[in-house]
Amino acid sequence: MDSIGSRLRTLRNSQGLSLKQVAERVGCTPSYLSMVENGKLDPSASRLKKIADALGFTIIELFSEQSNGAEVVLRKEERQRVAVRGSKLLIEILVRQSPGKQIDARLAIVAPGGGSEGDYTHPGEEFGFIVKGTLELTVDGATHILREGDTFYFESTRPHRFRNTTDENVEIVWVNHPPSW
Repeated sequence: MDSIGSRLRTLRNSQGLSLKQVAERVGCTPSYLSMVENGKLDPSASRLKKIADALGFTIIELFSEQSNGAEVVLRKEERQRVAVRGSKLLIEILVRQSPGKQIDARLAIVAPGGGSEGDYTHPGEEFGFIVKGTLELTVDGATHILREGDTFYFESTRPHRFRNTTDENVEIVWVNHPPSW
């Protein structure tokens, strides 16, 4: 699989967009975007979301291969795994990409000190289940400490961010409708 930077560059070029055009949409400098595309800088989850949005994709679409939608089961060893190093985040994609898919689901593993590195918003709703560890989730400026077994739900248009303030990994099953992450 291509690196995230080369994948972003390929998508940008396929749309005939310049670094400057995408950077304006994202709210960053063209040099920042160039460093991401050249693998010299790892974006945070919130910044990667903004870049994906600017290109008309979800983060999961950046990494997933399309299926025909006929597959019912996705085996653990078949899952795509994506490292968002700038946020100390490992994502295991739990639902194959297919035409007309209405949700995305992932297992998010947030390393100590990791998180979204800032607020972000997007269309839709999200639900999460804390499988392991403790997560700090902030929605509309209100911070919530979630522990193993806790769940959350909110409209994704509300500014939100997350982080792991502990010294152990946090595992979250995270679901978005419609696919937006």
